[in-house]
Amino acid sequence: MKIRNNKQAVKHPEAVSFSNVRKAFIVCLLVSIVIVMLQNAFLAYSNMKQTAGTTRQSVTDQVSEKVGESLKLLESLASLALFYEPDIPWEEKVAKLDKINEYYNYMFICYVDKDIVVYTLGEEPASLASREHMQKVYASKQPYVTDSFAAGADGKTLNYTVIVPLMKHGVMTGSLFATITLDDTSRLLKDITSMTKAEAVLIGSKGQVMCSTNNTAYGASVLDILGNLKLFQVTADRLEEQMLNRNAGAYYSSNGFNLMYTEYGPVKKANWDILVTTDFWSEFLSMLPSEGAVMTGMVLVMAVLYYFVNSHARLQSEHIENMTRSVREIKKKVFQNNNPLDQIDYENLLQLSSKGLNDDLTGTFTRVIFLERAKGMLSHKQDDRILVLCFIDLDDLKILNDTSGHMAGDMALKKIGMILREYSTKYDGIVGRYGGDEFILILQDIDSQDELDAVLRELVERLKFTIRCEDKEIAVHCSIGASIWHPGIALGMLISNADKALYNVKCHGKADYSLFLSGEHDEI
Repeated sequence: MKIRNNKQAVKHPEAVSFSNVRKAFIVCLLVSIVIVMLQNAFLAYSNMKQTAGTTRQSVTDQVSEKVGESLKLLESLASLALFYEPDIPWEEKVAKLDKINEYYNYMFICYVDKDIVVYTLGEEPASLASREHMQKVYASKQPYVTDSFAAGADGKTLNYTVIVPLMKHGVMTGSLFATITLDDTSRLLKDITSMTKAEAVLIGSKGQVMCSTNNTAYGASVLDILGNLKLFQVTADRLEEQMLNRNAGAYYSSNGFNLMYTEYGPVKKANWDILVTTDFWSEFLSMLPSEGAVMTGMVLVMAVLYYFVNSHARLQSEHIENMTRSVREIKKKVFQNNNPLDQIDYENLLQLSSKGLNDDLTGTFTRVIFLERAKGMLSHKQDDRILVLCFIDLDDLKILNDTSGHMAGDMALKKIGMILREYSTKYDGIVGRYGGDEFILILQDIDSQDELDAVLRELVERLKFTIRCEDKEIAVHCSIGASIWHPGIALGMLISNADKALYNVKCHGKADYSLFLSGEHDEI
């Protein structure tokens, strides 16, 4: 029988395509990035409420404290007879207030008599009776904090006034007031909100903007602010009513595709309200640095994982290629020249079929094949015979290669492989080359601990031999770490235990063996 000698008779396998593996990793990476983005979006949504709440509380407390400091100062002055006693000349009172103001640096602190006339040194007294806020103080006999207003030499500086009545035996004899520039309060709002992504607006008693961190026009109405937004589950009129009634609350709104959350509430000791707003995109973008670090880490992990999976897959592909090539050679060997079956060299065929399974130098199984065979051996073991895994290491291979050349090292490794294959056959086991100078051997036809000790001791002696290279006799020896298998122990743990036992030998002189038992090394 002849084989047709054409390109279609035998298809030579090409290198395996890893495009599907690569696509799977890319999809997995993209899905992971989407999950991280969604998680951060949820966190941004949650943080909006927390940021607005903590910022509003901080702004409210500090603005209230600033107003309270001025009230406390004026109330302490109002308790002095110098100021509430009407018979003391106003010049004396004003002179004292000017000295106090030099220390506290207000715009000015003034004295007003019972007729609502304000006195200033060097200027004519002026009536403030037409001022609404003065009428409220004199009518209620209670401290009062005004909204902001324009004053000063330029007529543009924004201020507010804190007024305290002067009382003597329940009768109001006048008042003291301090006018304070609003710049300090504006800076306070900006300092607090600079640590977050929130915007704050200070609202006066009539719903007008006094100052803000988002460049809202001075004097604009709350309705002007809300009119540009889409409100959820609330109306602009209802919100204005809530703030004018000095009630605290919160609402969601949107401006285009940006979701916003706002909290509002009254300022203590003043008829003002604080309105603090956070938006989704500001919160989300603030997370980008940490989010970028997470994504970079994910990409690196995926890249490393892809490298190892790809390497393992390529190694498997090479083994498949080698075995396929061996099959082609066998078929060629069998059918070429029409050889009769009784003339076929079956030993040669067996050697050909083992290519891709065995290490070329030592004749032992390759690492991949050994691990697969070992897993099957452990999963099917049922008898009570001892199964031991040995980790064998050629001592000082680097020194051997450096002093005698790589040919000597190869000769030593080849001899070790031959000895270990002999023992794997004798004790119904398997042997593989685990790394450059490392071998791994499973023996299982052993009946007792004493027999195991004898076998390991004998194997150590067999692995002490000499090789002749370039007219030199070179001594070779090996170290062995062994671990006994018990039901429930995975192959990886068995190898790890044997490796620990091997390390124990290396630390105590080499050319010997150590048996890992119950978490400890039995040094023999």
